[in-house]
Amino acid sequence: MKRSTLEHQISNSTMSRQSDSRVAPIRVMHVIDKLSVSGSGVHGITKAIEWWIPRFNQQEFQFTVCSLRSPEPAGEILNQQGIPTVFLNKGKFSLTTLTSLLSLIRHEKPHILHLHGYGAANFGRLASLLTGIPNIVHEHAVLPNQPFYQTLADTLLSPLTTRALAVSEAVREFMIHERKVQPTKLETLVIGLPLAACQAPHSEELREKRADLGIADDEQIVCTVGRLDTQKGQIYLLKAAALILRELPKTRFLIVGEGPDRSMLQSVAQEEGIAEQVVFTGFRNDVPALLTMSDIVAMPSLWEGLPLTLLEAMNLHKPVVGTYAQGIGEVIQDQETGFLVPIKNVDFLAARIIYLLKNPHLARTMGEQGWKRCQDYDIMHSVQRLSDMYRTLSAHHH
Repeated sequence: MKRSTLEHQISNSTMSRQSDSRVAPIRVMHVIDKLSVSGSGVHGITKAIEWWIPRFNQQEFQFTVCSLRSPEPAGEILNQQGIPTVFLNKGKFSLTTLTSLLSLIRHEKPHILHLHGYGAANFGRLASLLTGIPNIVHEHAVLPNQPFYQTLADTLLSPLTTRALAVSEAVREFMIHERKVQPTKLETLVIGLPLAACQAPHSEELREKRADLGIADDEQIVCTVGRLDTQKGQIYLLKAAALILRELPKTRFLIVGEGPDRSMLQSVAQEEGIAEQVVFTGFRNDVPALLTMSDIVAMPSLWEGLPLTLLEAMNLHKPVVGTYAQGIGEVIQDQETGFLVPIKNVDFLAARIIYLLKNPHLARTMGEQGWKRCQDYDIMHSVQRLSDMYRTLSAHHH
């Protein structure tokens, strides 16, 4: 008789671990709604988990990742890192999610549930109640128009929250007022970047990529990276691009990412008469190279938590023109590390980008200031804080 997919995955996850048998490690289960969003290829949370796990003390901590949804390509990213990953294959409102999660918990015996996303927070806190395992509710964004059912769920489940984390101060406020988390249980923790690993590639590689994308040596590049979806505001950059190209025709725009708005955005580029100057790259694994070859990074988001791409750009000495959207406005120092512009303001966005393209010395100075500021955001800060939190929760649980 064939084992179920879940049993097979559990077996594989157990066999793939390598732990020091002399030490009883603290077992942490990351529970996440899904590993990618709207066809983006990979979720920022998935990227964070991929960066985090190898940087913990491998003798002291042991990790499993559980996605509530069906298997997706982003799971391969974790598997390549040797991170055990299990998919529960559940729909958004499937009531059997809780029983499957409890089954996985009984098998894996985690000491801590680290929860990312609405579903994970809901079912994860119920699992905490039924098993006595402490939880961490981790929010990564300020989400507008939170569904009524989620506000109701958060109101009911808030007392079951052991600890909570927000990736920025704006997210912290969102968690208090919308997610109903008690402030005494909550702290702000920036994920950060593996700064040493996120370095610019060699100039020869950059020349090859530039040629592959059909960008001439005398063209300046404005780049934006993110899921092609309403939240990221690429439509406003395209409308700004039409204004920029009137004044600076030797400018190319890289729209990096994948998502549901791709065909709409390509239509906008056609309507604006700028399709020849816009490159839709799709999902890419070489984002640091694309950021490095760019002159300016644009972030026209409508809302955010604290986008990791912002830190990547700063770490690569790039000036950022971004909106005042929550976490972006907390990190960019206006007129020092880049420019902040009002949300959806095409004219202002275009004017700031034009100004930096015409003043490359200022752009370089802002990029250097951004790099200095970014050094405060090394991912090891969050690894160390999470290590302490896991130790404390595990000790209290025992």
